[in-house]
Amino acid sequence: MPLVGSLIVYDALEMTYRKIKMRKDPNCAVCGENPSVTELIDYEAFCGAVSTEAAEAIVDSTINVKQLDEMLKARERGEKDFLLIDVREPNEYDIVSIPGAVLIPKNEFLMGDALTKMPTDKQIVLHCKVGGRSAEVLAAVKGAGFKDAIHVGGGILAWVSQIEPDKPSY
Repeated sequence: MPLVGSLIVYDALEMTYRKIKMRKDPNCAVCGENPSVTELIDYEAFCGAVSTEAAEAIVDSTINVKQLDEMLKARERGEKDFLLIDVREPNEYDIVSIPGAVLIPKNEFLMGDALTKMPTDKQIVLHCKVGGRSAEVLAAVKGAGFKDAIHVGGGILAWVSQIEPDKPSY
């Protein structure tokens, strides 16, 4: 029996089901008489959109993954010292991470908690999935006085694509 035009409600306490008939909304943006949503959004463009503050913060403060790879090699040789921070969520970090990155989710920066723990004697390098979240955090970090902070354009997706293609991507 198809459920077109219906909604099934399950009551777990009573162990019962109820079928509710639904009428089509003629003003619906997707399925109405004059739909305004006719295709899926560009996910990468939508999720990579940044605020004006972030757009200003990334000017002359963006590196690519090849530059980050060189920085990490220099750090291994003891020639450079910096803190690489992954601002994604823990579940994303569990899927794939850049070696040597420390996880501090974006929200901790925006709430101010992480800013009080930042070292003042090291450069801060931020990254996320594609660069949008790290750009937002970069604006907050620079606003807190860390003027030499930078972020990685392209994020972990660029890292996996260009540096470690054997790692998983999501």
